[in-house]
Amino acid sequence: MADKLAQAAQIPLQSFTLPTVPPEAAALQALTLTCDIKPDEYAALLTQPFTVPVLPQSITSLTLELFSLGYPDGFLPALSTALPNLKDLTLYSQVIPATSPEASDSSAQFFENIRSHIQELHLLDVFAPRGFFHRAGKLLSTSQSSEKPELRFLEINYTYRHEDPEFFQLIPHAEDLAQLIGPSLVTCAINISPPIETDDPQDPSNLDAEGNEYKKKPQGVDALPHVLSEILVDKLVGEDTSPKGLLLLNTTLYTLRLDQLVKVLERHDGLMVLNATIYLEPTEEHRSGILSALGGCPSLEQVELVGNPSLDLYHVMAAANPQASALESILPSLDDIKTLGGKCPKLESFKFNVLRTNRLGYAEWVKEGGEWKGGFVGPGDPDEQHAGQKGNEKEKDGLKA
Repeated sequence: MADKLAQAAQIPLQSFTLPTVPPEAAALQALTLTCDIKPDEYAALLTQPFTVPVLPQSITSLTLELFSLGYPDGFLPALSTALPNLKDLTLYSQVIPATSPEASDSSAQFFENIRSHIQELHLLDVFAPRGFFHRAGKLLSTSQSSEKPELRFLEINYTYRHEDPEFFQLIPHAEDLAQLIGPSLVTCAINISPPIETDDPQDPSNLDAEGNEYKKKPQGVDALPHVLSEILVDKLVGEDTSPKGLLLLNTTLYTLRLDQLVKVLERHDGLMVLNATIYLEPTEEHRSGILSALGGCPSLEQVELVGNPSLDLYHVMAAANPQASALESILPSLDDIKTLGGKCPKLESFKFNVLRTNRLGYAEWVKEGGEWKGGFVGPGDPDEQHAGQKGNEKEKDGLKA
C-alpha cells in the first residue's frame, strides 16, 4: 500500500488483528482481507483478542475471502463500525457465521450495521446454518411499508460439488436465501454454477466421494426441486417484497415450473437479462408456453434457460435413438427464435441447455448483423462446448449505469 494513489489493497491475515493503515493510503476505496491463517491455529484464534484499527473512511468496497471457520465474536461488527460508508460487500468461500450462537449474533449485528448504506451484496460459496440468511434477509430487504432499503445488486452463487452427495444439505435453506429479495433490487442473481475445470489431481472437483480421481468427470449442475421454489416466487411477485425495477434475474439455483415462470415474468416484464432453470416437460404445449412467457418481456437482451428434465422427459429420452433427438424435438426452433425476436427486438442471445452440461446436446442462437445464427448442437458435434461455463460470473455488468 505504498503508492499514494492506491485505490485498492489486499491484506493477507494470519490472525484477526488488522494492521494499521499508513497515511499514504488514506484515500483507499476497496479493501480485500484474505484469510492466510494456518489450519491448525484457526480454531484457537477464534477465542483470542483481535484488533480493528481506524480505517480510511473512503473505503466503500470490502471483500472477505477464505475465512472457512468464520470469525471471532465481535470481529464483524467492529469491522462494519470502522467502515461507515461501505456500499459493496463480497463474501467468498467461507462460513458465516461460525457454529456458536454468539458468533451468529455477531454476524447478524454486522448486517444490522450495514443495512442503511449497503448497495451491493455478493455471497459466493458462503455457507451458514439454517435460519441465518432468513434473519439477515429481514434486515437487508425491508418492505415498502418500513424503512427504505438500499440494496440494489444481489448476487448469490454456489459452485456445484459432484463429489459431495450432501451438497444441497450444506447450502442455506431455499427459504432463507429468498428472504434477501426486496423491492429495491435491480439485479437479483441466485445462481448454481459448474466447477471450474482444472488439471490438478488434488482438486476436490476432480475426485469422487471416496477421494479417487474420476474416470469420467461429471459435468453440469443440479438444482433445487420445484417444490422448494414457491417461497422464491412469492418473494419475486409479492406486493410488498417484489423488486420494482428489476433488470436482471437469475434463479438457476431453483427449478421453476412453467406456471411459476409465467407468474414471475408477468410481474417483471421489463427484464433485460434472464437465467432460469425450468422443469422441462416433453410436450409442445410446454415449449410454446415458455416462448409465450418470454415474449411478454420486450426488453429482453439475453436469455439462458437451464432445463431440469421431468421424469416423463427422461423416459422419452431413454426410448429415443439417439437420445439427443428427443431433446432437440422439444427445444425452440430457428423459426421460434425469429418469432420471439420479433416480440423482443433487443434480444441478442438465447441459450438452452440441460443442467449446464453438453452431454445431451444444447441449443444456442446469437443475433449477428440482424440475422440469427446457431441452433441445436448435439453431444457428438465437434464444436460442442460447456453451455454453463461462460457469461454467468458478472451478469450485472453494464446495468449499473
